Amino acid sequence: MRYLLLAGALALSACGGDAPDEEAQTTPVEAGPMVGDEVPVEQQPLPEIVSPLAEADPLTPGTYCYFRHDANVTEGLEVMVNSDGTVSGDNWGIIHQEAAGYYAAFSTVLTSGMIDDTAAVMFDTQTDVDGDSQGGSAIWYLATEGAVPDGLDIMLEPAECEGLEERVQEAGAP
Repeated sequence: MRYLLLAGALALSACGGDAPDEEAQTTPVEAGPMVGDEVPVEQQPLPEIVSPLAEADPLTPGTYCYFRHDANVTEGLEVMVNSDGTVSGDNWGIIHQEAAGYYAAFSTVLTSGMIDDTAAVMFDTQTDVDGDSQGGSAIWYLATEGAVPDGLDIMLEPAECEGLEERVQEAGAP
């Protein structure tokens, strides 16, 4: 029996059964992009979030305030639209992720915004989170119905400007 198995293995190798195909060695295999379930979740692109205010009318000159309070963040936003279309403002709040035991205060100064024919306003930003300061830019969709930061699935609701900082502090305190 052992000789029969050995003879079969030799016959297969003589016929090229175990030898790799020469054409397969010289023809590179092209790996296309992986899609769907083949790509690990952490490597899949995030879905594009379209702002519910993307089609809203731009703000007219004046001061506008907004507020949000949910399980993780309490924040306020105040923006000033000038008659020349320039926009500036402040966004501040408290991150209170109780389950993770994480609490932090943040404030962002929004400058160099400009109103055009859409609700989208790009700002230069300077953000401080518990003593760490970083500059950058951000797009906010601003309308009388609310304010939405680009790429996030949240909306700050219109609010009274008077007492807004105190409201954020009270609602966001641990």
